[in-house]
Formats: sequence, structure tokens, C-alpha cells
Amino acid sequence: MPQDIALDIPFPKRLNPYVEVARARNEHWLVSAGLLSSPHNVERYRTWRIERLAAGFLPGVSVGELTFGLAVQSFFFFFDDLFDSGLGEDPAATYEICHEMAALARQEPGTADVTPSFPLARVWAGLWEQSQLGMSAAWRARSVRHWEEYFLTYVSEAVNRRSGTVLSMDSYLKLRRLGIGSEVVVDVSERCGHFEAPPEIHQSMAVLEARAITAEVVTLTNDLHSLEKDLANGELNNAVLLLGMEHQCSRAEAIAHVQRMIHRRTARFLQLEAEADRLCGVFGLTPEQRENTRLFLDTNRACMRGNLDWSNDTGRYSELGVLHVNRSPRIEDVVARTAE
Repeated sequence: MPQDIALDIPFPKRLNPYVEVARARNEHWLVSAGLLSSPHNVERYRTWRIERLAAGFLPGVSVGELTFGLAVQSFFFFFDDLFDSGLGEDPAATYEICHEMAALARQEPGTADVTPSFPLARVWAGLWEQSQLGMSAAWRARSVRHWEEYFLTYVSEAVNRRSGTVLSMDSYLKLRRLGIGSEVVVDVSERCGHFEAPPEIHQSMAVLEARAITAEVVTLTNDLHSLEKDLANGELNNAVLLLGMEHQCSRAEAIAHVQRMIHRRTARFLQLEAEADRLCGVFGLTPEQRENTRLFLDTNRACMRGNLDWSNDTGRYSELGVLHVNRSPRIEDVVARTAE
């Protein structure tokens, strides 16, 4: 799949200027934490260029906040790769891991009823504790829900793989809206940007739809770029493949269909931005609340555009990335040493 495939995501390209500083700090942290244990794996990790993904998601934050946001992105990739193996076809084992992660998310700050049982869970628990600092109870409640949905989606996917279930496109998008991680990404963007959109804005239908669009655009973009990687993993739940089967069309026709889906969603997002602005007036929001609403919608723009720019640039979906997957789906087995 060409990584420069044309997609209509009409938001400006932005990149945090502290990207290289954050990259060096992130690599040092991962090595120190034991998540990168060899020079070979460090080199493989570098080809992913995750620092550029975080820098696209968080173009205007400080170097410290970018470093934190990049650490969260690193977690996503290490956790996702846990299931690119036999574990991802074992619903019971997947549930054991993901139930633990969801329980850690739900646990009240300062309590220790649930303790992490494997290395990557311990890393995440530290990030989660740090992410809550200074945030409201409303933000925490949203983020707990989004993390829980993200983790438990892996169980549904394992059930589908084990049972041989091939989803309809509608069912696939419903599942991926929860599992792609964009809901958590925009939560983390609020935290790193030191702002929160008002709760009534978050619960408005316009913003709920805007968040769903962000998740679907990220999903569809990823599926276009990760097609070869998914095929190498034997993963058939990819929008291009599902549309090909559902419409009995060629690979090129399925790709064109995905391009049109993205265009429709970004056009709708622009309409929803205008509706959110109208709601600010209806609700009588203060200038600060209006600005926080604007910033939140901007984080969704950055999530969609940053993901596109990174997808065009990363080695994770290149021929080399597919070769790595063929050799070993995981960059590091140490993160799951007690998980299987």
C-alpha cells in the first residue's frame, strides 16, 4: 500500500518543534524501564518514528508535556503488539490482561486494591497516575470510560479471531471507534494542553459525533496504510478487506471507497465545529470556556491530521516494517513476560 495515498483531511500540518528532544528522552526512558532491551530493538523502534505522531497530536505544548504524551503513545504501540501473536486469538487470556487494565483504570487514586501483574501494566499505571494530576473529576470519569473501552475491545477482537467472525463494515467501525485509542488521545491532549472543554460541551451530540468522526478517520487512515502489516499478521478485519468482501469489489475500488468515506467524515466535522460554536452561545459560556471548546475541537483536528502525516512517514507500515512483523510480531517479549 503506498504510504502517500491521497486522503482528504483538510487541516494544516503541524509538528511540535521539541520533537527531537522528546524523542531522545523517550528512548532513554524506554531503555531504563526495560521496555527496549537490545540495540536491535531500539533500532526497530526508531523506524516507527512515534515521536512524530505525538508531535503532530500535540503541536503546541511544552517539551515536558510532549515527552509525557509521547510516553503514552509508546504504551499504545507496545500494548497493541501484545496481541499480534497467539495471545490475540485466546479470548480468556486476553480478558485476564485487559480486565486487569480496566480495573486499574477504574481504581480510585491513592488506593491499591488492584496491583499491576506484568511489566507493561506497571508502566501504564504510572502514566495513568501522572495523567490525572490537576484534572477535574469530570475529565477523570471520561478518561476512565475511554481507557476501559479501549482495553476491553481487545477481548472482543480476540473472540472474533478465535471464532472466525468476519464483521460487517458497520460493526467493524463501531468496535474500532472504541479500540483505536483516539478517545484517549484527545483526553491526553486536554491534559497536556492544560485545558478542559466544559462538560456540557463534551456531552453535546455535536461533540460526541465529532469525536466519533475522529476515531473513524484515524481507523480508516490506519487501515489503508497498515494493510500489508495486517495481512502479514493474518488480520482480516481491515476496512479495505471488509469493503472488498462486502461489496465484492477489487482492492482498488475498496481503497477508493475508503477515500470517499474519509472525505464525507471530514466535511461533516467542519459542520459540527460550527454547531459547537453555536452551542457555546446557547449555553452562555464564558470566553475561557469558548476558547477551551475551540482548543478541544482543534485537538481532534490534530489527531486526524497528525495520524495521516505520521502514517505517510513511519517505517511501521513499510516493507521493512512488514519484514519485522514476519520475523516477530512483537518488538519486545519482555513486556508480556507474565502475560502468557
